[in-house]
Parts: sequence; C-alpha cells; structure tokens
Amino acid sequence: MVKDKRYNALKSYIETEGIKSFTEIFDIIPKSVIVRDAKLNYVRLEAKIKSPEKFTIKDLLTISDLIGIDSRKLYNLIALGMVDKKVGKKK
Repeated sequence: MVKDKRYNALKSYIETEGIKSFTEIFDIIPKSVIVRDAKLNYVRLEAKIKSPEKFTIKDLLTISDLIGIDSRKLYNLIALGMVDKKVGKKK
C-alpha cells in the first residue's frame, strides 16, 4: 500500500505546531483516508471526534503511526481540545 503524501504534510504541521487542535488534522487529510488506512469505522470515528475521550490507546497508536509522529503528540492535541471544551462550558 502506498502511503498518502498528505501524511507527510500533516506530520510537518504537527511537529512545527502549525496545528493547534485534533480536528485541524482533517483540514489536511480527509477522514475517509484515515478510516481506510487505519481500518476504522467512519461513523465511530465521527463519534470519537465529537467525544475525544472515546479514543482508545490503540486508535491513537494507529493514527499516530500513519502520520509518523509520537503518539503523545496526538494525545496532547486531543487533550488540549478537551480542556478547551471544558473551559468553554464554564463560561
């Protein structure tokens, strides 16, 4: 299987902190590509994006491997988004 070239661009954006949230990933690479390459269910991925706490460690490892980054960077993007969501609800 040939790896989609957009993963390299995404990796660069994440490593240079050009991406500030997990959802911005899908501005660069479509969900359908990640679903296909990670062998995930599209509907379940959508649900996990809306409720990031539903992501499993396996999901994070698989997606970070596709992108070519350390899984902690992906976790941090998700965690920051959850904190921002929580702070937004308190206002």
